[in-house]
Amino acid sequence: MIKIILSLTFIISSVLAGEFDAIIKNYDSGLYKKVCLNGSKKIYTIKNEQILSLIGDACIRVDYINPLGDVVKGLVSTKNFRENGSYFATILLQKKLLYQFMNDNIDITKLRLPRTAYVLSVVFENIAKKNYKVLKKSPKQIEIDLGSKKYIVWLKTGKLSKVYIGEYKNGELIKEHWYL
Repeated sequence: MIKIILSLTFIISSVLAGEFDAIIKNYDSGLYKKVCLNGSKKIYTIKNEQILSLIGDACIRVDYINPLGDVVKGLVSTKNFRENGSYFATILLQKKLLYQFMNDNIDITKLRLPRTAYVLSVVFENIAKKNYKVLKKSPKQIEIDLGSKKYIVWLKTGKLSKVYIGEYKNGELIKEHWYL
């Protein structure tokens, strides 16, 4: 009986190692969307914190923030993994608060969260400091002008409203971000 259990454990470990190899290979190849989508389907079964961190980072790179709540739960064993968890939780919280600000006009001026270079953090921090101009009240549209960089944030209403962030450099759109 023990041989069967050890054999099954070896087979399962080999299959999981193969899965992790695919995640690592796809991540290293810049296939972040694939890593995020495939990884987020398996988050509850992954106990490897390095792989969870890769999945979380891949999801941030493709603006797919919702799986981060599940990634955070598994990042606990070391200082570095806990820091990764805090980073992911910060991005998720900023997304939720920005969504409420755009939909419900909540006041976020008294909130201070860790600063990151991610676009949601930049936008959140500037809104919290009231460093924006309202372009349109309904649906809400604001502009954050940081000199050579500018962000246009607007709400697309419908069955499920989405927050859009257009990121501009020297007047040219360089990246678009959509969040639910």
